[in-house]
Amino acid sequence: MFWSFSLTLAESTAWHAHDVYEFVLCRSGSGLLLLDHGEVALEEGRSVLVAPRVRHRYVFGRSEAAGLKVVCLTQGDMATQLSPTQVAALVTPQPTGCSVVDHHADAARLWAMADMIPDGIGRDEGTDAPVAWGAIGLLLAFHVRDMQAGGDAGTRHHDVMRGVRGWLDAHLAQPVDLDGLAARFGLSRSLLTREFRRHAGASVVEYVNTRRLEKAGGELAESDRGIAEVALRCGFASLPNFYRRFRALYGVTPAEFRRVVAENAGGAVEMVRGTGSARESTGAGAR
Repeated sequence: MFWSFSLTLAESTAWHAHDVYEFVLCRSGSGLLLLDHGEVALEEGRSVLVAPRVRHRYVFGRSEAAGLKVVCLTQGDMATQLSPTQVAALVTPQPTGCSVVDHHADAARLWAMADMIPDGIGRDEGTDAPVAWGAIGLLLAFHVRDMQAGGDAGTRHHDVMRGVRGWLDAHLAQPVDLDGLAARFGLSRSLLTREFRRHAGASVVEYVNTRRLEKAGGELAESDRGIAEVALRCGFASLPNFYRRFRALYGVTPAEFRRVVAENAGGAVEMVRGTGSARESTGAGAR
């Protein structure tokens, strides 16, 4: 179950905290999100994930207002509905209690996905729940991707593991070769697999599987490519394997996912198609 609502906020709020993750998409306007240990400007194309029990408040000047899409998730929701790679990245503690990412080049894609999440309480047994969770998963995937691309402080092997993730993201269509990957980064296979799991929260194969499937969802939402072509572009050698993994993650077949995207996003999807080639998102599905 999740909570979602869209609003234009113009009045400052009191300090408050929740027992849930608060995922905020800034569609338009300006203002501030104040936290005990920092502040975040509310700007168009920005996403913010506030951790549970972090005190915060929204503050607006006389002529300020912000158009927001807010989705609230419990950690239990995330564990059952999202991939392990996403959950590991999202729950990593941040110094201010929140993570902030700018998606200016991908704004149209974000709104197309956000419009697929109905306002109100989303119950897992509803007929629209799989599509809504698929959209939430994609939005959080974009947040994680760009958050990781921005870099953050880490431990001994953080920079190397960030390089490994970047290389994998750029070569999703290639088979996973752990020995070759370890040699490329000057590591033993055992050190690579141990440190990658510690930093990414998943094995190399699980990470690639997740990235490929997330990329496939993005391509189905924003392009007219055939399903078989999308599967091949995202690293799937077997179409049945692609269908099986896609349905396991999103709860619907690729064709059903594309149909619902078209029905719910409508013109927003056409606008996304007109922006040109999309940046590589993420994807999943080992050969």
